Amino acid sequence: MFGAGAIAISVPNLNLRAEDNTTPPKSVSGPGGGTLLDREEPFFAKFAKSFIISGEHKYLVASQKGSMPIPVIKHFKEGLDQIAKDPFPVYIEPSEVTRAKIAKGYGARVDEIAIARNTTDAISQILSGIDWRQGDEILCSTLEYPNCVATVRRVAARFGVTVRQFGVPLRPDTEAEEITDSTRRCIKPGKTKAMFFSCPTQPNGVALPARRLADLAQQNGVITIVDGAHYGGMFDPRLDEIGIDFWGISGHKWQCGPGGTGILYVRNALLPSNSTPLPRFNLVRSGDLDAPTDGSRPAGFDIGAALSLYGFPESADWRALGESCAMWDRIGRERIQNYILALADYARQKLIAAFGEQSILQPCRDPELKSGIVAFNPFPKPEHRRNLKFSEEFKSRMFKECGYHIGCGGLGRKGLTREPDPDAAVFFDGCIPNRDPITNKPDPADIPFRIGTPAWCNRNDYNRFVDDCREMVKKMTG
Repeated sequence: MFGAGAIAISVPNLNLRAEDNTTPPKSVSGPGGGTLLDREEPFFAKFAKSFIISGEHKYLVASQKGSMPIPVIKHFKEGLDQIAKDPFPVYIEPSEVTRAKIAKGYGARVDEIAIARNTTDAISQILSGIDWRQGDEILCSTLEYPNCVATVRRVAARFGVTVRQFGVPLRPDTEAEEITDSTRRCIKPGKTKAMFFSCPTQPNGVALPARRLADLAQQNGVITIVDGAHYGGMFDPRLDEIGIDFWGISGHKWQCGPGGTGILYVRNALLPSNSTPLPRFNLVRSGDLDAPTDGSRPAGFDIGAALSLYGFPESADWRALGESCAMWDRIGRERIQNYILALADYARQKLIAAFGEQSILQPCRDPELKSGIVAFNPFPKPEHRRNLKFSEEFKSRMFKECGYHIGCGGLGRKGLTREPDPDAAVFFDGCIPNRDPITNKPDPADIPFRIGTPAWCNRNDYNRFVDDCREMVKKMTG
């Protein structure tokens, strides 16, 4: 049995003992996460049976979209039938009940949690709701997701905001403090209004050091906004302990809720991790007739409820998201996190053994920067690593000939630096449009391929994947 709150969720044929559902003590893993994986793979083999997708080892991209657990799907379908039979009720479960389920697992107060449609929706509300003034600056990482880049550019044009970027060192031995230093160099006291970055990033999966960057922002009076599309369901989230002001998190990726669901976190109190005054925040979408209209937040204002009040939501979707969150809590979020990260370590080690460390396009030694997204390029020659047409052929053939869906490419010339900016000419199609962390000059990184290590996978899946990659590289390079 898995479940929490109002419903007990049964998982057919799982038969986990009570002691199986306890998070094991932390221990140092061997190369590629061996010690932890030796111990945990039997448990996660049972857990995988709660996903229809578990029989298909070639779906390695929870970063694209996750798979709803079987018991959540069953109750979700029942909810859709219930709504179809009686469409009158707005909610089949009160939103505060769903938000409470989410808040429990995400380490937040219920009044800080709103239900969004997805990460892009959440980030759009956040960036559009900041109390911008002409001449303000927003500092962004160079590794942002296309939809959010589009929103940043629109907000900047609308409010007269300047966009600045900080570069992210991507060497295998990069340390978290280097990223913090790069960010620090780009802050302009009195000008930088907000800092926006992803954790983990979309093009190459580096987990930017949110706690360190939150501290840095607080020291400089800067608002923090994080795109956590790949954070929820992958990490053990303790949002109130990190010190970030705003998070946008996907409900349908690693958290494995229904498509079209997301989580919007708004810090709504002075916390030990962040005791700075609450930033003024205008509600862009809310049906709360009594909510403040000036961006203020009076004592007792439930901003999560206000942000969750809009039209007629797909309430069966909302309830399913809450139940997926409850299932993760029952298994143990730290346990899921540790397995995913250990499996990613294993996948990286296999890729390094096959193609060398230069094949890894992300920091892979500092544990603080690791995630369950593995970014790599297996080709040895620069003319292959920087050729988008060639890269897209590899991606296409890996699916057509081997059955794998993999991610491919960075934003290249369509990132935050674009024509007529003369710096745009330095970037090439499909590259990660990075900047040097010290000089801030353009420093494009090779075209990345991406896989993930969702909890329904195991080491054999990545053994097969790397073997198939090796064969495909041979076919394409002769």
